[in-house]
Amino acid sequence: MNKLDKTTQIISPWWRWPVEALFPDKKFDGQFQNPGSEEVFDFDSVISSVDPITMIASDIAYYPENDKRELFTIFVSGLGQNKSESSKRSRRYASTLLTGIANMNNSSFLKQRPIIAFINRYLDWINAVIDYLNLSGSPVIKNAAILINYAVKNSIPLNLSGDSLGTIYLARAIKLAKTIFISGHARVFDFRERQIQEQKWQQHTSQLINVLTFGNGYRKWIPGPNYIMVFIEGDILPQKFGMTPQIAIEQKRDDIKFLVFQRLFTEGNFEAHNMMFTIELLRQTFKKNKIEVGDFIGLYKKLNSNTLEIATTDEILWPSDMKNYVWNPDSLKSILSLSSHE
Repeated sequence: MNKLDKTTQIISPWWRWPVEALFPDKKFDGQFQNPGSEEVFDFDSVISSVDPITMIASDIAYYPENDKRELFTIFVSGLGQNKSESSKRSRRYASTLLTGIANMNNSSFLKQRPIIAFINRYLDWINAVIDYLNLSGSPVIKNAAILINYAVKNSIPLNLSGDSLGTIYLARAIKLAKTIFISGHARVFDFRERQIQEQKWQQHTSQLINVLTFGNGYRKWIPGPNYIMVFIEGDILPQKFGMTPQIAIEQKRDDIKFLVFQRLFTEGNFEAHNMMFTIELLRQTFKKNKIEVGDFIGLYKKLNSNTLEIATTDEILWPSDMKNYVWNPDSLKSILSLSSHE
């Protein structure tokens, strides 16, 4: 495994060279990153190692202080975050939900000194729309698919998590993983065998692959993995473009579980999409139900049995440093119980 101090250690396909020349951070798309040290690790080196999952758990995942290191998740961040920002938010995720985090880097187009600042501010959003329409393919999608199939092939449990744009990548990666799995076990026109392999893939992934999303922005989540989708009421992305409880009912997708927290911000405030608020509500939900914080299997079981009590906003003691994680400081004015954790 190579800790990447030089971008030359990553070999990119030729069609990405122009993008990486203009936006050097895109060189690290799809590579692993330790949110603690912010070191980047070459995906190909990791996946070709003797035991990739163990290597990720021991060398790449960041764990909160005094953590037992019993659980970690591969996390794909949202758009507009450089490696430093995504690492900061992942560390917060880890410490709040007592979960190890290994980032799969989702690079941003943002530059400190862009040539054309006006255009640069919108490139991430334009890219997100193109990804949503399946008209482009981030290395995150391919690499996550490879990792999923490695876990399925070797019967290793794997936890995946994503935020915003990261959820689009995860949904597409899971679909690609299924295609790769079936194609590797059945010929193109052997429809009967392909149907058998599809059932096997769904069975294996239901036992091994767990997916937790924040502010999901995609509707095509294929059956197989165990899904928990978390968002705050008023979050425009899942409600307008993603999977919602209503759509899941229409599609008869009882395998997808939802945690929808009550409205926290005024109508139209995009801060509702900020997962830094969502994880605080999720942490309190664990406590309210006497589930060990970070026990997502226990959470899924509670959701599956319809016995989960969802934390309300007035039950949260908001950390005093929330101002360091908001997009608009004025949003904090709508939170009346802002205080420090006891």
